[in-house]
Amino acid sequence: MTDHILYFLAALVFLPVFPLSSLFVYLVGHVVSSALLRAIAFLGWPLIGLILLNHAQYAPDWIQIWALGTAILYAFRMLTTRELRLWNAYLGISLFALLWLSKVEMVAHWQNIITISLALAIPLGLSSVLCEILENRFGASYYGLYGGLQLHQPRLAGILTLVTLASIATPIFPSFFVLLGVIFNTQMPFAVAILFIWVLWSWAAISLIQGFMLGRKQSTPVPADMNQAEFYSFGLIATLLVVVGLIFIATLLQGV
Repeated sequence: MTDHILYFLAALVFLPVFPLSSLFVYLVGHVVSSALLRAIAFLGWPLIGLILLNHAQYAPDWIQIWALGTAILYAFRMLTTRELRLWNAYLGISLFALLWLSKVEMVAHWQNIITISLALAIPLGLSSVLCEILENRFGASYYGLYGGLQLHQPRLAGILTLVTLASIATPIFPSFFVLLGVIFNTQMPFAVAILFIWVLWSWAAISLIQGFMLGRKQSTPVPADMNQAEFYSFGLIATLLVVVGLIFIATLLQGV
């Protein structure tokens, strides 16, 4: 029993709940400068957390309320930050915390653990790479600081919009079906709370996209747009995400 409790306590860090979530924000939002390392962190954090939860086989009922409170807190924080790196970190915590509401059986198999982690992490990893692209071109990734991406950098604007929608669990992307699976397997009040959190994510995403499109006019000479290789690489990954999302639909319809 002691081992189960220790695994549970460790899982609180990697499926982060407040205030333990501060470690993830500090590392991903402030310390780690490499986009690749941030992408690895977005994958590793929920993966380790789900593995620990699987070993714990123990999650008291009160953790669900704590996790919901954490998810709501960071969803609101997304509305108040304009820096994309922090925005991603807050969204990651809000997403990962909701995994506490899933059934223990949901993480009982390695295939489920890896699939869930990839579904949540890949869009956030792509957003980390976009964050670095924006910083290299404009010196910062603050929305509202500069705008007109759709006019001067249309490829970058399109990919930024697509990746942002994938990150907030928009329908057809895998993260949406992970979220849907949690909603289907939880109590009605919790399901309503998750829908409210999703509305907050959507509101924050609209603000972010508007900020990059309608912010201050870019000074000349304007930075270069994405090259074709970058554009098609992001597009290919996004297409693969959609295909995986359709696989998630089939899985849900079969009740697996």
